Amino acid sequence: MVLKRSKNNNQVPKIDILGVKIDDISQNLAVQKVLELAKDNKKSHYVVTVNSEFVMLARKNRQFLKILNEADLALADGAGVVFSKLIFGGKVRDRITGVNLIEKICQKSAIRAIRIGFLGGFGNVAAMVAKRQKSTNPNLKVVFAQSGDPSIGYDLRLKRQLLQLGRIDVLFVAYGMGRQEFWVERNKDDLNIGVFIGVGGAFDYLSMVKKRAPEFLQNWGMEWFWRLLMEPTRIWRMRVLPAFLILILWFWTIKILKLYKPYK
Repeated sequence: MVLKRSKNNNQVPKIDILGVKIDDISQNLAVQKVLELAKDNKKSHYVVTVNSEFVMLARKNRQFLKILNEADLALADGAGVVFSKLIFGGKVRDRITGVNLIEKICQKSAIRAIRIGFLGGFGNVAAMVAKRQKSTNPNLKVVFAQSGDPSIGYDLRLKRQLLQLGRIDVLFVAYGMGRQEFWVERNKDDLNIGVFIGVGGAFDYLSMVKKRAPEFLQNWGMEWFWRLLMEPTRIWRMRVLPAFLILILWFWTIKILKLYKPYK
């Protein structure tokens, strides 16, 4: 496994974390680039928010790895990914979560005439998120807010609904890890959408259906622990985290040993 620092066409450095290339970018610059991509009428773009579980799934599923690495932006969501990015040459310490990304983009979109959509979650959660964002940003143009369905059998119906709305500049997709990325990959070329952004479970927190971790835990990179306390069943998903850490430390050790040249 080669861990290296590379640059994309926009000169944003990318750090290879166990095969997944993560943009070394600040939250403010990421928001700016999303809004720039949203205005591209020639093709659709997509953004992924990556945590340790994403990286481990990508190691098992090459199609998922391909989707992540072909994204216009791959943002460091989880604390483990931020830490890994830093020890392999990254400079930016920002953790860019789906929750914060939605809030920042909606704030900027309210003054830039950006048309926003919310897709995913359960029941009326998407509509609740839209209502709360509209309340905070009265000029925000929300044109779609539904739970939808990530299954292939629902694709045609959902595409018809979205196409009837005309242009959607930014569509937040909250189907959860893997499901949302595969849905975007299947449908992005058939829809009039500027940027798709996978945001995982962000709708649950923005709608207040679930309580987000206290800020001090977020700052310490311990939000995962809070989620585990609130949802003990997540332990099955989180079982990959120790393996992720072991792999990161192993490849970091290899890197250090290769750089170390003892005196003769």
